[in-house]
Amino acid sequence: MNQPATGPVNELFFSGHGDPRHKCVAIGFHNNTPVVYKLETVDLPQGTRTTMTFNEQTPVAHLDWAMGVHLGAVIRGSDRTPMADFVSRGSTNTARRFKTSANGREQFEWRRLGSQHPYAYELISITPETTARIATYDPTPREVPKMGRAYAYLKFTFHEDVLLRDALVALCLNRWIDWRGM
Repeated sequence: MNQPATGPVNELFFSGHGDPRHKCVAIGFHNNTPVVYKLETVDLPQGTRTTMTFNEQTPVAHLDWAMGVHLGAVIRGSDRTPMADFVSRGSTNTARRFKTSANGREQFEWRRLGSQHPYAYELISITPETTARIATYDPTPREVPKMGRAYAYLKFTFHEDVLLRDALVALCLNRWIDWRGM
């Protein structure tokens, strides 16, 4: 998980009220480039929708919830995928699996890390050849210079934009399910 000092910086700090799907802001660096992801949820006449935006202007995903709080669909561009596909049964009872839209051969799992930090996760990449941890989500609050208080920290070693988007969608869903005790 440690990167050389000369490697790209890939980290996000989470701020907001702790609700995984509303007023959640993830700000940091991806491949040494500053990035901001925001999740905002609104109740619409046709249902509840969470919109994930990139750098405060580009919608990159919509999460349409069934009857307000039940799993519905994730919309990425013209692709509509059931939310359940982002939280499929994983290899352990604390893991939930998903595939990214970029590469159907590789699978990923967000795994809860245990009783000390019940809301801490690690992201595992699973291919037929290897299994490797590629990210950790640490819910320990901390002060971040020039940002203020962050309620969580995500450090990741991958570089693909699509995987980051899909991993954040799956993390939002995992946190929502665990937060609600579903």
